[in-house]
Amino acid sequence: MALNLTTASLSHAQIKPSLDLSLDSSTPVILSKEQALDFFLIELSIRENLSIETLREAFRDVKSQPIARQYMAPPSGSKGRKNWLSYRSNVMNTIRLDAGKRFLQEHHEFLLQLEKTSGVPMSIVVGILGVETVYGRNMGSFPVRDVLTTFAFDYPPSPNRAGREAMFKEQLRDHILNCIDTLNLIPVSSELLRACLIQEGSFAGAIGMPQFMPSSIRRFAQDGNGDGKIDLRKSPEDAMQSIAQFLLAHGWKKGEPIYLPISSEMQDSTIVKELADGDPNPKFTLRELKNQKIITNWPSTLDENSPALIVDLPRIEKDGSSKVDYLVGLRNFEVITQYNRSFFYAMSVTEFGQAVIQNGVSAKNTKPGKSLSTNTGHRGHKR
Repeated sequence: MALNLTTASLSHAQIKPSLDLSLDSSTPVILSKEQALDFFLIELSIRENLSIETLREAFRDVKSQPIARQYMAPPSGSKGRKNWLSYRSNVMNTIRLDAGKRFLQEHHEFLLQLEKTSGVPMSIVVGILGVETVYGRNMGSFPVRDVLTTFAFDYPPSPNRAGREAMFKEQLRDHILNCIDTLNLIPVSSELLRACLIQEGSFAGAIGMPQFMPSSIRRFAQDGNGDGKIDLRKSPEDAMQSIAQFLLAHGWKKGEPIYLPISSEMQDSTIVKELADGDPNPKFTLRELKNQKIITNWPSTLDENSPALIVDLPRIEKDGSSKVDYLVGLRNFEVITQYNRSFFYAMSVTEFGQAVIQNGVSAKNTKPGKSLSTNTGHRGHKR
C-alpha cells in the first residue's frame, strides 16, 4: 500500500480539473494530452488519498519524448531480415563477456546461494544482467516520468494504440507509487518525488540493472542484500534476487532444461516448419513431438506431458542466403520469454550466461565492440 502524501482529506476544490465539463451530455469531450494527464493525477490522488498539489507540482515540467516515441513507433516499409547470427554476435562481444566474468567472480557466493534457494541457475541470472545492461553500464538515459507520460497519453499510431496507452498508464501509476514508497516520508515534498520520478531508464521506461518496468518492480523486486530497501540501480544483490523472483513467479521449474535439440534430419522437415509459428506459448507436449518424430527422448526431469514449442532462429549466411535453425523450447524457455517476448533474446540469455560460467567461448564466436544492450523495448517483458 502506498504511503499517504497528506493526512488531510481532499475537497472538490483541491482537485478541480483544468477543464470545464459543463457541456451537454451529447457533446463529445476531447481532452488535450495535458488535460488527460491532469485527470489521471486527480483520479490517482482520490484513489490513493494523495495530495493533488504535490502530484501536479511533481509533473509541472514534464516533457514529451519524441526520440523515445520514434523508437517505439512500428517500423515503416518492409521489415529487415532477422538474423540470429548478427544478434548473437552483438551479445557475445568481448566487452560483455569480460564484464560477465568480473561480475561472476565478485558475486559468486551470492549467486551460488541464490541458485540453491531459488532453483534458478546462476547462468540465467548472469545472462539476463549481461544482456540487459552489461551489469549496470547501460541502464538508459531517458527520464522515466517523461517517457511513461508520453506513451500513456500520446502513444504512436498503431493497431493496438488504446491498449498500449492503458498499459503505460498503469506503469506510470506504479512508478509514482513506487517512488512514494521509496521516499517513505509523510508528507512527501514535490521536489523529492519529482527527483525520483525523473530517474533515468530505457526509452520504454525500464529501470535499473535488470531493466524492470515499474509494475514488475512493484510485484517482483526484492531486497537481496538485507539493508531494508530495494535499489535496482546500485545493488547487484537486489537485482539478482529480483530476477530470480520474476522467473519463479512466471513458472521456472528447478532442474528442468531450457531447450532440446532437434536432429539434423528433421531441421528441414515440413512438419517442423509448420509447427514453428513464432508464438512463445507452448502448444504441444513432448509426447506429441515424439509422435511426429521431431524428438526421440528427453531428460528424466521431464515427462511426456511436459509442454513444448518449436523455436525458429533464422540466420543469414555470408553468401546472403537464408537458413533457419530449429529447436524445441521447454517450459523454462517460455519463462525467459516472459522477460522479453523474443526467441533471440531467450536464446542469447541462455548461451551468454553459459559462456560466462564456462569461462568464455572460442575467439571465432566473439567480437570486440560496443557494450550495447539488446533490449529494444519493442516486445519487452512484463517489467
